[in-house]
Amino acid sequence: MKLTILGFLFCLTFVQVFAHREKTYYLFGKINEKEVALQIDEYGTTCMARYITEDDKYDHILEGRIESDGRFILNSTQWDELKKEKIVKDEVFLHEVRTNHWEGTWKYKNGELQHFKLAPIVIDELNHPYVDAIKKYDITPYMAYRTKDIQFVVGKKQKASKGAYIQELTDINTGISFFRVVNNPKKQINAEVINDKLIAAHLGMINSKYACVYAKSKGNYDVMYQVHFLSPDYISYSTSIRQSCYSEHESTVSEYLTYNMKDAEVPMLEDIYWFGERPKPTYRKGEYNWFQYRYKVFGPKILEMLTALYPDKMNPKETQPCNYKDVKLWQFPEWYLTNKGLFIKYKPINKKQCGDISWSLLPYKSLKEFRVADFKD
Repeated sequence: MKLTILGFLFCLTFVQVFAHREKTYYLFGKINEKEVALQIDEYGTTCMARYITEDDKYDHILEGRIESDGRFILNSTQWDELKKEKIVKDEVFLHEVRTNHWEGTWKYKNGELQHFKLAPIVIDELNHPYVDAIKKYDITPYMAYRTKDIQFVVGKKQKASKGAYIQELTDINTGISFFRVVNNPKKQINAEVINDKLIAAHLGMINSKYACVYAKSKGNYDVMYQVHFLSPDYISYSTSIRQSCYSEHESTVSEYLTYNMKDAEVPMLEDIYWFGERPKPTYRKGEYNWFQYRYKVFGPKILEMLTALYPDKMNPKETQPCNYKDVKLWQFPEWYLTNKGLFIKYKPINKKQCGDISWSLLPYKSLKEFRVADFKD
């Protein structure tokens, strides 16, 4: 197929950040006997498209303009290192001849024309193995199309906590591994709901790799994960994503996630532990009273407990310039559950000297009187 390679990721990012996306189209069809899927985004009078083919799932970029409603002129471009400019390789003319019926022409640099027809991508017609997770968590038709033939290799099964197990699965094409929770009737763990969430997250990671890596080799996107806690009520895990999209400077983003097993919703820490007066009020994260509680009650109590548990670590003479005695460090920390206790992760002032916070764990026995959730820690 002569669909030539394309633009740069930063162009797409610039448009997405600084322009208002007005409408998005998800289309597929055959061009030169190969199946192609496109996502076209409108930004005022300009547009941007991504496309994939049946044998190349990595994003290719088209840039262009909108002539009128449903009429697009798009270009595939390539960077000329000698001329220091983008060179137009192909031109694509696309228009909606009637509702949900699209026709187009692909004009190659040599003048050859290829006519084609496109139709909207309908998720229910993809025969995707994970259609329920896709629809529940709003994965786009373009992303769903890309993963409709996905195949996972079953990896190691390991114990996450007493009587609770997780199973690793790896996508054979991208090498991205993630996990699912194993149902355990003896521990009354129902994994169906949370697994839909984990499937959607896994598909999102796979799509991110396809969007991040250019020409199948330039750039990198790797995922590491660790499950810290699993019970019939909660799951806590972390992900660490290392990426260098389009060979840009590599960065690592870590995230700590806790979900209710029953509905896969994110609990507030106040839903599990409460340090204020009883009865516990109902707060929403971000509201005024919640901030006041974090400032006046939560932060000081965490500081008090850590000082009692870890006097050496909390000694300001030994921990300069970390200043762990500063209550502001503990008012809005990240947190997650572990098999031993509640881990409180503050954001260090000096990352190089104060990055090791593996010690800031509150054992469950020290939290027993503050527990408001009916769960077995």
